[in-house]
Formats: sequence, structure tokens, C-alpha cells
Amino acid sequence: MVVYDTDDVEQAEALMGRLADDGLLDRNLVSTFGPDSLAEAANRGFRPLA
Repeated sequence: MVVYDTDDVEQAEALMGRLADDGLLDRNLVSTFGPDSLAEAANRGFRPLA
């Protein structure tokens, strides 16, 4: 799983592109949550966007 930091403009734009291009919402492949940090996201099994 990949985590996108939506406070980061470039990462938010990358996510929006994937939502449109890959049909992530239609295929139920998106999950949202509000970790306090990227470290917390890593503890939940997500890896940072490269």
C-alpha cells in the first residue's frame, strides 16, 4: 500500500491523477485515514510515495 501526503501539493496531484486514470474509486482501491505522521502510516503498513 502507498501513502500520499495530501498536504504536499505534488503528492495530492499525483493521487488525483491516479484516481482519474486508474479508476481507483470505482474499483474500491482507495482508503483514507488521518495519521498524525508518515511514521504512523508506516506502522499501518503503508510505504511512502517514491
